[in-house]
Parts: sequence; C-alpha cells; structure tokens
Amino acid sequence: MPPRIGSLTCLKTLGCFAVGRKKSSQLGELRNLNLYGSIKITHLERVKNDMDAKEANLSAKENLHSLSMKWDDDDRYESEEVEVLEALKPHSNLTYLKIKGFRGIRFPDWMNHSVLKNVVSIVIFRCKNCSCLPPFGELPCLKSLELGRGSAEVEYVDSGFPTRRRFPSLRKLIIGYFDNLKGLLKKEGEEQFPVLEEMEIWFCPMLVIPTLSSVKKLEVRGDKSDAIGFSSISNLRALTSLYIRCSFVAASLPEEMFKSLANLKYLGISFFRNLKELPTSLASLNALKRLDITGCHVLESLPEEGVKGLTSLTELFLDDCKMLKCLPEGLQHLTALTNLSVRDCPTLAKRCEKGIGQDWYKIAHIPDVFIRN
Repeated sequence: MPPRIGSLTCLKTLGCFAVGRKKSSQLGELRNLNLYGSIKITHLERVKNDMDAKEANLSAKENLHSLSMKWDDDDRYESEEVEVLEALKPHSNLTYLKIKGFRGIRFPDWMNHSVLKNVVSIVIFRCKNCSCLPPFGELPCLKSLELGRGSAEVEYVDSGFPTRRRFPSLRKLIIGYFDNLKGLLKKEGEEQFPVLEEMEIWFCPMLVIPTLSSVKKLEVRGDKSDAIGFSSISNLRALTSLYIRCSFVAASLPEEMFKSLANLKYLGISFFRNLKELPTSLASLNALKRLDITGCHVLESLPEEGVKGLTSLTELFLDDCKMLKCLPEGLQHLTALTNLSVRDCPTLAKRCEKGIGQDWYKIAHIPDVFIRN
C-alpha cells in the first residue's frame, strides 16, 4: 500500500486498502477520503484497538455501498477484535457486507436492521469464535446470505421471535461447515423465508431442513451418513432442481425422499461411494426432465419401478458408475427420452453397443445416444 494515501483527498475510488504496520498506512488514512462504490480492507489483525479503527470514519462514508473486511492468520490483537469491528460501523447506505477471519467472541451491535437496513447481500466466513449469529432475519432488504466455517456452538441461523416476519426478502441462502447447526430457525413461524428460492448446504451434518414453500433449487454436499437428514428434503415441495454430492457411508437413500417432489425437473446424484441402490420413490418424479448420476462406484442398477414413473424424462447421464450392470426394462417405454450418455461404466457400455449389446433394444428408440468406456 503506498504511504499517506489519505493525502489524496480528491480520491473517489479505492478498491483495496491493506492496513500496514506503520502509521502512514493505517486506517486513519481513510478518514478524509470521500469514497464511492466499494472497498476491501485487509490485514485488520494489525489494528491495535478501537481508537485506531474509528480513525477510518466509515460511518460517515455515505457513498460507500460495498464493504469487505478481512483478518488474516498472522500475529493479531484477538482480545481487541470485538471493539475494533464495533468501531468499523458503516453508513446505513451500505448494500453489500463481507466479514472474513474475524476472531472476536461476538458480532458488533451495529449488525442490526437500523444500520444494515439497505443491505442486499452479506457474506460471513471463518468467524469461528462467535457462538451466535446476528439477527439477519430482521433485515428488510437482504436477498443473499452466505455463511461459512462458523463456530461449532452455532445451532440456528436465526433465533428471533416467531411472531415477527423473518428474512422477508431473502432469495438465496448458502451455509457451509457448521458442525452443530440444527436448523435455520430456532422458533418457526408462518411468515419466515417467504420468498427464498435457492439454497446450498455444505457439510452441516446435524441440519434438518424445515418446510419451505418457495424453495426451487437445492444443492447439498456432505461427508457423513447422518448428514442433512435427507428425508427432510421432502419438505421442499416446490423444488425444481436438486443436486446432492457426498461421500457417504450409507448404502441407500431414504425411501420417502422423493415422494413429495412432484415439481422436480432436475436431479443430480454424485459421489456416493457406497450407494448400492436408489429408492423406488424415484417413480414419484413425474415432472423430472434430467437425471445425472456420477461417481456412484458400487451402484449396480436403477430401480425398475422407479424408472417407469419418469414419464417426462428427456435426458439421462450415467458417468463413472463402474458396477452398473444393466439398464432397467422400463427405459424402453420412456418415449420422451431424447438423450442418453454413458461414460466410464465398462459393463454397461458393452451391453449398450449399437445393434449387438444386450441392452440395445431398451435404448434403440433414443435419438441421441453417446457411449464411452
């Protein structure tokens, strides 16, 4: 960072400011700058106390709409970090906020609906000492929330009162690496997540998904047999896209998992290393148009009854399923199917050879067939 950048009082745009160890490159350099747009402040671990942080005068920068604050892992003043972040209170015109690497034991008081009333997007990452998340559910304009690698003490995304409307504008929610997260809301009510459309959940082994009437897209990743509570996915009845990628020890998925997903159009299942079979409730997916199965190394077959119900299926992709032995008889009756791809499934590839393979009669009606061993 060039020294004494604060002397450039006509400077309007400063994309990144790295806090230095010398006075000429500390937060006081931002005090008299009338900054516009966005700024990323890094090396906040070098800020010794709240007095130094207040020198940045962020609360007066009404034209600053995007603020990213990052603490790194080298020498730092951990005991002062709560006060430092408290002193970095932004102006209420802020629309984007990112906090990464903060090690204080709690988030600042300004992270509420008064200061963050215009915020549309928030990212909180590697804040491992905060046992409770801010009241994000109160923010009226929040559309996107990303939470990653938080404290093992966090059990709920929001612990607010059920009588209040929570997350009224939230459309996208990403949560990752919260070991003991039990649910999204401690107290569920009728007017919570009313417009939420998209969710990504990564490695949250204790999380159970509540009933959410508006969610259309869900991606789940995990690595334990008890992760996510797959049966709770059936609570998302409006789902049109579901992608699950895991390395579970489980040999099967819950039978009830697909029963309520009448609107599902895309289903992707990847890297279930010990998955031997799919549930017959697959037959409930009458609206499904595309099915992708990848890296399920011990999967031996697709369920005969389950496949019969996929009457809207147009695309089927099977990749790296080395134990898959044959295709179900019902495949020949899926008249909407126009695209079949079989890659790295050696036994199945041989059975699907054009004209001579034992399974060729099941797929001869499909216009576009791609087989690669």
